[in-house]
Amino acid sequence: MAATRSQGTTLKFTPAGGAQVSVGRLTSVGEIQSDSEALDVTTLESEGGYREYIQGLRDAGEVELSGFYDAEDAGQAALRAAYDSGAAGAFEVNFPDGSKVNFSGFVKGHTVGSAEVDGAIGFGAVVRITGAVRMTEAV
Repeated sequence: MAATRSQGTTLKFTPAGGAQVSVGRLTSVGEIQSDSEALDVTTLESEGGYREYIQGLRDAGEVELSGFYDAEDAGQAALRAAYDSGAAGAFEVNFPDGSKVNFSGFVKGHTVGSAEVDGAIGFGAVVRITGAVRMTEAV
């Protein structure tokens, strides 16, 4: 199976009560890394002296975004406004092979800078996912 190139990946954001916008000038969309609690269900009858577990609540985690700052980019402005409001919005990551990931989240953190000699000004955001992540495979 061939690997899928990341070039061409896009991120769309729909703020609460707003219209969907593309977040421009991105250089990285971090991993969506779901995890779950492990609930200990070991009893006195557990065999062989081993603990037993079942899956507990799932947590979809956070997604880190980074790119180059663009004061005129509507998507970057929408992320900053969402950070200020604290309201959750809808996110859609579209991959070049046609697959996509959808989730709800709020902007937990936002950065602008740093400015260095021989460099471009960056921006970043951390999105805290709330609820389930939906993956749609390419057809």
